Amino acid sequence: MLKRVTKLNLPFAVPAEDRVKAFTKDMEMAAIFYLVESERGKGEGRILKKPAEKLAFIAEACYPIWLVPWRRRTLLFDGIGVTTHTLPYDLLPDIKAFDNDIQGSAKTREAFSVALSQNANYFQNFAGKEEKTIEGLITNPDFIQDFVSYLSEVEEIEKPVTTRAVLSPTIDESEISASIEELSDLGARLNGDIKNLGKTMKLLSVRTREHVKSLLEEIKEIRKKFDQRIEKIKPRVTERIQQIQERYDEEITRISKRYDRQLRPLNKDRVKFEKMQERLTAEIDRCEAEIKSCRLRKDEGSEIQWNQKLEKIKKKLPTLEKSIRDIDRKIENTETAKKLEISQRRTKRETRIEEAMKVLRELEASREARIRMKQQEITSLKDTTSSIINQMNEMVKSKKTALNELDRMGTPRRRSEYVLVYLPLYFVCYETELKKRYVAYPPSIVGSMGILTKLKGVFGATKMKSFLQPRSKAITALLNQLVILTEENPVFEKDISDAGIKANILRTPELRIGVKRGLKELRDEKWISESELQTLSKLT
Repeated sequence: MLKRVTKLNLPFAVPAEDRVKAFTKDMEMAAIFYLVESERGKGEGRILKKPAEKLAFIAEACYPIWLVPWRRRTLLFDGIGVTTHTLPYDLLPDIKAFDNDIQGSAKTREAFSVALSQNANYFQNFAGKEEKTIEGLITNPDFIQDFVSYLSEVEEIEKPVTTRAVLSPTIDESEISASIEELSDLGARLNGDIKNLGKTMKLLSVRTREHVKSLLEEIKEIRKKFDQRIEKIKPRVTERIQQIQERYDEEITRISKRYDRQLRPLNKDRVKFEKMQERLTAEIDRCEAEIKSCRLRKDEGSEIQWNQKLEKIKKKLPTLEKSIRDIDRKIENTETAKKLEISQRRTKRETRIEEAMKVLRELEASREARIRMKQQEITSLKDTTSSIINQMNEMVKSKKTALNELDRMGTPRRRSEYVLVYLPLYFVCYETELKKRYVAYPPSIVGSMGILTKLKGVFGATKMKSFLQPRSKAITALLNQLVILTEENPVFEKDISDAGIKANILRTPELRIGVKRGLKELRDEKWISESELQTLSKLT
């Protein structure tokens, strides 16, 4: 059973904060009449003259907006249904099939690895997309913000409204309840998807950890078995290596001693020649000193003797230097041969040691190869599992984003019951013999005759648009859809036209008098001129 619905009404025009003068309903109707008349086609055009339009009606209408409690928020629904909102829903791949595959292959690691490999990209993309269209749901954030601000001026309707064209909602409570149920179902599906993905990620992680644990145990067992075998043969190998080292160390010692015996006389001769060279050098220095002394004494005979002796000594030096070079070459050749032979023995020693170590090396290599294969298997399991879980995480993020968008719809304040708020507008119909034209005037803010308006020297409709300024672009855009609906839907056009004629602000003498009063008040505030007042008064 449907509950009682609270009905609220919003004022069409509200004075701006800087407006000091009073604003009346008469001024409101007069301002609208002024704008309507200024925009009426007068039949202009010389070559292709358009037919003059007649004013069929100017009616203040009430556009229904539903406020509906949902979860901890309040949703807005367009009562006429010109607004719709499409909610996309991404379809998950078959999670149950994936779970069954993982569970069924979990008994053996080989089967599990194959299952992972085959499903490596299972969650790379969604399986498809569904769309859920909610008739009348308003999600435009600008509209919601402006409308919530507008609600601060709302008044409750206590008795039926007869002076306005109240548009009956084409989307009623039962349809809204069905839409709310669809939204709740969508939220439940999103939560279910997130939960199911979480369970599958946990299942996959658990199974992978089990196999990784098993592999680590196998690695531990491999290491243990090979270490035991290595320790068993290691003493024999160590003993053999020691024997090889001792044998070749003895050979190297013998080689070194043999060459040392060859080097000793060579080094001895080298020292002997060096001392001879030093003595000759000293003799040369002595002769040169004596020659200088003889020159100082002018002892030519002695000087000749010492020069002859100096020349004799100098002739000995080249032979001595050649002997030293020959000995150095022999020493160098001997030392090179020594190094080469010792190096050859060491190389043979290392070769024999490596041959002795071959069994150990092969066991160690086999151990490391088997361990590496197990480690690679662990890495493959972890990497593939991580990749699949990352894909699922991306899907979870997408689902949470969709859920957050769902939860953020509407306004934060939750109402306790359904509320029907009537959004006011003036709906106008112009007509010629061939067609009708409709215009909607949205809720407005009433301005004041500020300095800028006076300085600009604006006049006519431009000035009046400064007087009545649409309060919200988003609300205006919604109400303009009413014009399109009227033009496209003949049944709705008839209904709104009938209602508009009944609520026409010029239909009775009393209303026309009110419009005239309003025109005078506009003239008094200098929004219109005296001539405009006279012209418009004749038309009412």
